Amino acid sequence: MTKNDEAINQIRKIRHIISQENGHNPDKFVNYYIELQKQYPHLIQYKEQHTKVLESASQQGIEAEA
Repeated sequence: MTKNDEAINQIRKIRHIISQENGHNPDKFVNYYIELQKQYPHLIQYKEQHTKVLESASQQGIEAEA
């Protein structure tokens, strides 16, 4: 992955648009994401699953990328 990766550039553009829609206000920006989490709780499972994978890898003596 490079700084000029097209997928990363698209994500940055989308994040900028979301920030702009929230007046580049960090509190509003965070609240926007909190509301999304409330609307779509079934989609926000990454942290719990990721933590389980890391714990399992650690128990097996495998170094996992965070």
